[in-house]
Amino acid sequence: MTYFHDNDAPPRPFAARYNGACAAECEHRIHEGDMVQYVDGQLVHVGCIPDEKPEPEPRPICPSCFMEIALNGACSC
Repeated sequence: MTYFHDNDAPPRPFAARYNGACAAECEHRIHEGDMVQYVDGQLVHVGCIPDEKPEPEPRPICPSCFMEIALNGACSC
């Protein structure tokens, strides 16, 4: 029987079987039964996984009305 491993597949969360430290340097330790997953070869809590989406750049502010300028460049004032 041949088993295939997809290296591009994201790691799946699983219940920890042992106690340990979270690699995300959160203030909580990993306890048996916590949901964890590997990120870059390090074990972290599922809730500690960083968001991969970067924060969007803030839009410019109109100096007259102090509102955000629309994406098309027009201001509401």
